[in-house]
Amino acid sequence: MVKVVFDTVVFVRALLNRRSHWSRLVFDRGAAYRLLVSAETLQEALEVLRHPELVRRFSRLPGRDAGALIEVLRQADMVDIDLSSFPRVCRDLKDDKFLATAEVAVAGYLVSEDQDLLVLREFEGTAIVDAETFLGVLDQHGERGDAANANA
Repeated sequence: MVKVVFDTVVFVRALLNRRSHWSRLVFDRGAAYRLLVSAETLQEALEVLRHPELVRRFSRLPGRDAGALIEVLRQADMVDIDLSSFPRVCRDLKDDKFLATAEVAVAGYLVSEDQDLLVLREFEGTAIVDAETFLGVLDQHGERGDAANANA
């Protein structure tokens, strides 16, 4: 199964646009990948979900609301990272937590819409891609089968 880390913006966009590729990725394709989070990435996601401006904008459709997203996050696998010993990599240092999570998790992919991460394209064996590209990867993995992609 493909191991993946999502940047917070992927979750936010999934909630804000229920018909988007972000929403399909987060809410419909979860069985196709193994989502990994760290305390730091989880904390950021939960803080953003509580932001009053975003709360007002979230869709209230069943299965596509903040509660559904919290359930997705609850089911993710947790990894421990130590940002104090992690080198500065990203031009936006707040994004290093996603790189550290991906590295510790040995994730095949980090999915983001943030140019500060996407410009890197790859970090320590983790491909950094946008959501639309990752959906294509999942489609390819589905065609080839999970056995061929166990380490992805």
